[in-house]
Amino acid sequence: MAPPKKPNIPATNDFEIGDVEDYRTEQDHKFSHQALVMECMRKCIETGSHEMRPGWFNEKVDNHGNTTRSYIEDTRKKFISSIKMLKAQMSCDIDTEAEKEIDRFEKELGEEKQKLLHDQTKWWNALTPKYRQIAAARGEEVKTNLAFNQDMVWFQHWVEEEVACYRAILESLVILTKRLDFYEAEVYEA
Repeated sequence: MAPPKKPNIPATNDFEIGDVEDYRTEQDHKFSHQALVMECMRKCIETGSHEMRPGWFNEKVDNHGNTTRSYIEDTRKKFISSIKMLKAQMSCDIDTEAEKEIDRFEKELGEEKQKLLHDQTKWWNALTPKYRQIAAARGEEVKTNLAFNQDMVWFQHWVEEEVACYRAILESLVILTKRLDFYEAEVYEA
């Protein structure tokens, strides 16, 4: 028996597959608190899964000797910011247990900040006027107990403490979603 003949379909190359990256179904256009929380959590996981590095300027010199600088963002700050956004998104869901835990973490973080600012100021105040001038010329000037000098070690310790604190807050929010049955609606059958 002979194989069946292929249909004679003219070859046309005039079709194009559209960009499907931003494709949304009708369901996606409806407001869903759970979907927004999931999106924020996904961002937290994504930003927290990378190496936590300070930001820096990447400099490139082209063939004509021109230098262009582009800032590479601080992945630690990006991670912290994504958790702050998740916390804001879940603010209507936070129960008493989660609120107490988060408040405790933030209080401990505030205390650590004050301790590090105090240590930074103590170092600055211990310098003689001559060494203060030298330190100021190197960009190591300190505003007494007000803010961190970002070029000093105390600022780096502060950011590491922030990362640890917000990682604990993220864990608390994830456990909260478990208490909320991961936002799943119960299905009742008759």
